[in-house]
Amino acid sequence: MTRHVWLFGAAVWTLAGCATTIGIVPVGPDTYAVSEIRSPVRGGGREARRAVLAEASEFCTRQGLVSVLLDLRPDGDPFTPYYPTAFDATFRCMPSGKNQ
Repeated sequence: MTRHVWLFGAAVWTLAGCATTIGIVPVGPDTYAVSEIRSPVRGGGREARRAVLAEASEFCTRQGLVSVLLDLRPDGDPFTPYYPTAFDATFRCMPSGKNQ
């Protein structure tokens, strides 16, 4: 019985900690990509989508710019009932309309 409780606890801990990002990666002039993976217990695709959009916005804001989304795609294993569990975004950092 104790072994089963330990295995269950290890499985829950593993799933609960499953959130991964590659960080911001430059892919061209003023163009960047970011990916986020979230397990279903960490919000799954909905939270992964929110996280990539927030990361892009924060990255550009720190430079005094605004993020312009070029592409946003769901990702993960499409054969699971939890799809999508990840999102990939490509964006640019541009001056805001007020600064042009």
